[in-house]
Amino acid sequence: MQTPDPSGPSDLITLSSSTASVSLYLFGAHITSYTVNGQERLWMSSLAVLDGTKPIRGGVPIAFPQFADEGELKLHGFARESLWSLTSLEPTKAVLTLAPNTASKEMWDNEFELVYTVELQDSGSLLLNMRVKNTSESSAFSFTACFHTYFLFQETNTVELSGGLGGKTYIDKCDGRKKKQQGDGPVVIPAEATRSGRDAGKEGYVDRIYTNSGQSFVFARSGARLYNVTQSPSWPDTTLYNPWLGDKQGPVIGPDFDDDGYKKMICLEPTISKENAVVLNGGEMWEGS
Repeated sequence: MQTPDPSGPSDLITLSSSTASVSLYLFGAHITSYTVNGQERLWMSSLAVLDGTKPIRGGVPIAFPQFADEGELKLHGFARESLWSLTSLEPTKAVLTLAPNTASKEMWDNEFELVYTVELQDSGSLLLNMRVKNTSESSAFSFTACFHTYFLFQETNTVELSGGLGGKTYIDKCDGRKKKQQGDGPVVIPAEATRSGRDAGKEGYVDRIYTNSGQSFVFARSGARLYNVTQSPSWPDTTLYNPWLGDKQGPVIGPDFDDDGYKKMICLEPTISKENAVVLNGGEMWEGS
């Protein structure tokens, strides 16, 4: 269903099944809600700006054609601030597209098409798929990207993350982008934030790019699974983020981020970092889910 949203940045798209629902704006193709059996699964900041003047904090933002600050473009590129077009809508599936526009050409003058599919599965799972096509006949371009997913938790202190990060090399952005190796045991945010902060000699947080990560992850507490997360091999990297007490605190560095937000959210993001940037020649396409 597509409806106007006077309090939002654009029309709102709503998908629903017997067990799940998802809501997203055409602005940024930004998912702001995903519920299963009436329970919200995505964290949204109460300070998120919803007037279209800046990216929305929380949910699932799309970074393209640049992930984070890994390049000369503005943070996370332009896709999350662009008005997408709805090309297909079914009760449980929406397809949105983005093509070059004035803002994108000013930042990144390449010919492209993004096709973003959001689909509720019969199980209630949420499938996100993005295709990037170079629509030029001859010019190549490279890009990095991510689905910047904010998972919601009752509290993050005792959440354990296992799977595709164990034993992997990561770039620690809390500690000057030093390369480190993750241990084999589950990742627990408070301990990892403390470790990074100790190494860096400051208040810690978790902001890590795991290069050439695995593709399957499990969030759990006391042995009970909370989320199963998978990403296709075409996303070679994974980003893990929680500001803890060392980032996004206060109106200067976190104006749209609740000061206590770290207690309720963990970002786990399928990523293409600059170390694995994708190059598409004219007519070529990349796809990831």
